[in-house]
Parts: sequence; C-alpha cells; structure tokens
Amino acid sequence: MAAPLTTPEILELRRALSRTTGPERGRMLEAAMGRPLRSSKALKEWHDLLLFVLAHPADAAEHDKAATALARMMERARSGGAGPGLTNSGVAGTPIQGTYSLSLVRWMLTRWGTHMRLVAVDAALDDLRETVRPLLPQAEQESVDRPAEDGADLMRALFGPDPRAQLTALVSLLDGLPATEALRESLWARLWITVAVDGAPGCDLTSARAPAAAPFCHPHGLSKGVDLRAVLDSPVASPLRLTASQQKDLVNTARTVLAVQERETDPVTWAGAVELFDLGRGLRIALFHLDAVHRLPFDSYVGFMAFRNGVALAYGGAWIFPGRSKVGINVFPAVRGGESAWFFAQLLRLYHQRFGVACFEAENYQLGHDNPDGLKSGAYWFYYRLGFRPMTRPLQRLAEREFRKLSTRKDHRVPLKLLKDLVAEGLELPVGAQDGPVLDTASLSAALPVHVAVQHGGDRPRAMRRALERLCRCLPVGDLSTWNADERTAFHLWALPLDLIDDLEDWSAAERKALVALVKAKGEATETRHQLLLRTHARLRAAWAKVAR
Repeated sequence: MAAPLTTPEILELRRALSRTTGPERGRMLEAAMGRPLRSSKALKEWHDLLLFVLAHPADAAEHDKAATALARMMERARSGGAGPGLTNSGVAGTPIQGTYSLSLVRWMLTRWGTHMRLVAVDAALDDLRETVRPLLPQAEQESVDRPAEDGADLMRALFGPDPRAQLTALVSLLDGLPATEALRESLWARLWITVAVDGAPGCDLTSARAPAAAPFCHPHGLSKGVDLRAVLDSPVASPLRLTASQQKDLVNTARTVLAVQERETDPVTWAGAVELFDLGRGLRIALFHLDAVHRLPFDSYVGFMAFRNGVALAYGGAWIFPGRSKVGINVFPAVRGGESAWFFAQLLRLYHQRFGVACFEAENYQLGHDNPDGLKSGAYWFYYRLGFRPMTRPLQRLAEREFRKLSTRKDHRVPLKLLKDLVAEGLELPVGAQDGPVLDTASLSAALPVHVAVQHGGDRPRAMRRALERLCRCLPVGDLSTWNADERTAFHLWALPLDLIDDLEDWSAAERKALVALVKAKGEATETRHQLLLRTHARLRAAWAKVAR
C-alpha cells in the first residue's frame, strides 16, 4: 500500500505545479492521486490543490481528474468520513463557524437552518442583558436580571438548552422589533453572536461554482507577467445574459464562498443586482451592486467576486467616485500562486471601462498598515509591480530604492521598520485623464454633521425635512409619487449632501434637470449610469469641492 500523502509533500507539489509544464506535471499529479490521506491538515491542503488544478489545468484530462477526485471527497463527506479538525476548511461535509450580520444569518437559516446553532454570545453580560431586555414582553423583562454565570447561561435560561432553538428565537425576537433594519443590525452586532453550520449539503467550497464555459487550459504554463496598459485598453464585452434564477444562484454562490471562510462583504450580503463579465482565459468576474437601501451617498461601492473555470478565485470591491476610486482585492488561499497579476489587470480593466475610473487607489490597510497579514504577504510590492506608486515624493524615492534592491538582489529583505513607513500611505495608479477636481469623499461625509449642527441645531429630522422641502422647491422633481421606491430612496439619501450646496437655487435649468436625472440614476438597479452622469456634472462636483475645502 502506498505511503500516506503528507502536508509538506502536498505543499511542494502545489509549488511545482505552478511552474511545471508538459508530461512531468501529469505524472506528478497522478502519483499523488494514488496515495491515501491520513491527517485533517493534509486533507485540507489536498482539497485546495485540487481546486487550484480545476482553476488552472494544463489540459482537459487534468481538469477531469481533479473534478473526479473532488467528487470522491464529496462522496466521502456524505458517508460521514470528512474527518475532524476541518472547521472553516471549505471541504464538503465539514462545519463552518463565524460571526456574521443579521441579514446573512437569516439567509443562512433559510438554506441550512436544521444544521445551524448558536455557539457563543461574546457580549459582556450586562450588555447582553440591556440589549435583550427591550426585545422581551414587558412581563418577562425582569427575568434578564436573574443570576447568571455568563452569556451562555443567560441564553439557556431565556430560550432553553437547545442552541438551535436559541438562535432562531433570538433572530425572531429581533425581526419582531418595531424598528428599522439598521437598528436591528446594530443590536445584533452588539451581541457578538457566533454561529455554526454543521456539515450542511452545499455549505462548502468543494461544490461552489459560478456559471462557466468549457475549461480554459494552460498547456504552456501560467503567465506571471502582464502589460497593464495594453490590458486596460482592450474593450470589455457587455455582461453575460443571466436569467433571474441564474442571478439569484450567483449571489447565493458568492455568499456561500465567503461565509464558509468566515468572510462577508456588504455588496454580496445586500446585493440588489449582479452582473457577470467574461474577461477571457476562463476568467469571469461578477460585479455586485448594493441595493438602494444600503448604498453610500457619495462613493458607489461595487463589490466583485472572480471565478476561474467556475472556481472562486478572489473577492473585494471598489469605492468609485470620479477622480479617484479605492480598490481592494483578496485572493482566496486555495487558489493563490496562479496568474494573480494578470487577473488583477483584468479587474482594473473592468472597473476602468465600466465606470470610467481615471485613478485607482490602494488604501494603506490593504498594503499592510495595521494589517500584519497584508504586511507579511508582500501586497505592497504586488501593487508596485503593476504600476501603483506612492503619492508623496519622499516615499516615491524610498520605494524606488528598495524596489531596485529587490530586483537585483535575490537575498534582499526590506527592513520591517522601512516597510511600515512605506505602507503608512496608500498607492495610486492613474489610468486615464482627470476630469474636474479630485474630491475626498471622507471630507464631504465629515461636513454633513457640521452642517446639521450649525444650520439646524443638531435636529436631524428637521434638517432632513428642510432639505427635502428645499430640493422640491428648486429642482424639477415633479410629482414624487410617480418615482419608484428606489428612486425615492436615492432622493432621501442625497437630500442632505445636496443641501450642503448654498447656491443651488442659482443653477441653470439644464444643470438642475441633469441633477434630478443623476439622483434618479442613483436608484437604478446598478450604479453604472449614475457614475457616468456624475462624471459629466461639472457644476455639482465643483460645488462639492468647495464644501470639501
């Protein structure tokens, strides 16, 4: 009998597959497939290696072998043989555990409810008592003051010993609260609830797939370099046609992929619309647009999830605003070591062409500022190799000097203190001509509470009422009852930001008409047209630039 496949051997095979081509690659993979797995860690690494091969196969036969091996793993999971110690591994049949938003927990309950349970309430006991008290009928409210050792003890007293019943009861209480959804989410977040899903079918990375064409293969190996400028200029095709059912399935797949790894993003959790683009070579990128209720007033936060041959590759998003748009990516651990530079270039190409982004910014956290994982991963130099540069001249000189050393000396390591200095600021990549002033949307957001305090004595209902009345007087909004619900939501979202502008009444009729169209576009299924209209409304951007200053 063949010796068990060890974790170090799998990791070495993973590295070899990323640089080996031809028959040798097939022989290496075939030899490994014939050996048993004994440890949970080896099983996890083997699972991830198979996903990597599915995403980057040398040929169709290799793709089929990896798919067959994963199918065997799923069969083993169904028979209860997945093994312990694999929580949040993504392997089919294994548990997941994490802290999620109330909205995502609701969604998880609809899919995996019989497999879900409450694991822990990490809020301080007094905070738990005061949060739960108003959720209970008045006759029960004093019961939260009973002696309890900790949060788990109090939950048992209030909702019984079954952790599944505790979870559903708590969610039901919050859903019955006569409050806004934002307040419910805030109360839920205060509780620091950890939930688990125990081996539910479909709650895994093993089977999670996006719509894909025939597998794209790499017979000549992986491409490690990219001509970013050439990629940016290559036209992006229109989004693929998806039925309503396919869009729903794609959102569900993205939520599953993130939840299984204890991750979550707003555009996926609160997706109002999703578009899927084919960028070639087996790469498809889904763009997730927030629903109207969760949109930001200034930036358009558009999330993404990338898939290679249907396998989840990366996730992140862009905070889009004319002049400068922040972007962040996270490549999933299972598929790292592939064509990351080529993929990122395709992502920038998509955001650049779809939303007219003229300059991308990688925030300092993404690079490693107060983020040990980002610092350790070498994210700074990944962005630098693609053309991102520091925004200030001293850091530009410092980065140039260190990059020359990295390029000419294989043993060079950037001193940690120096690297921390570099990542203290973000990096930027201009990709097009700037049209109008570059605004700091954080300054605009900071101006809003000052405006409410100075102009309305801090009375927010009054401030909103006066802003809406003013806009209805000076803008050609017509009968608001003829606007759809999402357009009216956008109108309320923009009421205070527009009230910051002191000369709105002096704008030309054409400028005010264009502003109304811009507000309505904020309420469309996607924010694509909204961003294009925002780029062309020079008067609005100039007025906001004045406020930001």
